[in-house]
Amino acid sequence: MVGPLPAEQPLSRHLELRSEDGGSRVAGSGWNKRPTVVAHIPADRPIYLISDLHVGDATPADVFFGKDRHLIALVDRVEQEDGLLVVVGDAIDFHQAWSMTRVLRAHQELFSALSRLAQNGRLYYVIGNHDYEINLFHEILQFRVCDELIIGDDEVLVVHGWQFDPYLKDAIEHDHGWATNIHHLVERWLGTWLRIPLGEFYTKSNRLMFWLAHKGAWLANAYASTMARVGYPRSAENLNRYLTYWARSNMGDPMAIFRPACQALVDGPWHTVVCGHSHLPGIVPVEGGEDRQLRYVNTGSWTFASSHYVVYEDGKWTCNDWLTGRSFEQEFYEPLLDGVVYEKDFWQWWRENYMGLFRFREGEERKGRLRGWESYIRDYQHLSQLQTLPTKPEDRRRRTERRTDATEARSANAG
Repeated sequence: MVGPLPAEQPLSRHLELRSEDGGSRVAGSGWNKRPTVVAHIPADRPIYLISDLHVGDATPADVFFGKDRHLIALVDRVEQEDGLLVVVGDAIDFHQAWSMTRVLRAHQELFSALSRLAQNGRLYYVIGNHDYEINLFHEILQFRVCDELIIGDDEVLVVHGWQFDPYLKDAIEHDHGWATNIHHLVERWLGTWLRIPLGEFYTKSNRLMFWLAHKGAWLANAYASTMARVGYPRSAENLNRYLTYWARSNMGDPMAIFRPACQALVDGPWHTVVCGHSHLPGIVPVEGGEDRQLRYVNTGSWTFASSHYVVYEDGKWTCNDWLTGRSFEQEFYEPLLDGVVYEKDFWQWWRENYMGLFRFREGEERKGRLRGWESYIRDYQHLSQLQTLPTKPEDRRRRTERRTDATEARSANAG
């Protein structure tokens, strides 16, 4: 359980701009300078939630990894169960693919399945920080697009999660897309990944990037200190804060959204906040709601070998991986619950991990896992042979009974 949290980071812009009636309002946030759309849906049927697909152009740099038929199978299950699918942002990696045409051409069958579900009014899309071509989702794919989704009687709030990101929620106002474009171009040129956590992406290029970041920060701090001594104050605090944000993401709180999201739960009217953005799946109980049972839910991602999805049905939450059948609760969040991660900054992380000669402790412990494109190509070939896990007969029977009961209840209410 997460105890009461100090307001270490500012609360999200979402909370500050929320109107009393829950309707649309203007959110001045860079590319997103438009009336904010808040959608409401009832909780009277199974609701599947996924996020951060990052579907690209099907080249080796596409982190979706060709899992088209597996996601199509999930869409089929949603249709069979008379459910709804909510995509919580960042479905398409526009920066990686360079053009929408390349994405649609590479994943025609997948987008046809999603569009078919949307035509029946059963697909909602919550805008994420990578979603620059918003009209694509609404006008071409016919998704029901919103910035926030409320499920039930104002009990569940669904947002992408960038609103809780202490770095991105400010950077997005100043067009951070150029940095993402450069990142993808460098990855293509190097033929490998520049990602966090370092222990999972322990490549020579990634290790060099961390080493250069440390040396650049050391020089910046030395320059600031020297200038201050001669009467010309300079500050490296912004750089230090960003590197600490980077290090904490590496230590287990990707994008540093966990604490701000939990604080939003404690301060807000909802009992559940659902978001993506961090790619870290889980369902975490949160304390501090007095008479309310609070929980933080993260939908994970569909990047690399992941295929996470969340189901909300009959007031219960489950989080699973589609390919492996693994279920998730709060195990990935255990390092965050005791607060130790938040006591460390970038410099302490460096002292604990750097072993010299471009070696890092957290990578050496898992050395040799992911060295370049080749390991991911092997993973892709393995993924292409996997079959979706069949639903147990008793599970299908129970779901059918619940759908029948729900349909009868809706008919009775309508009458």
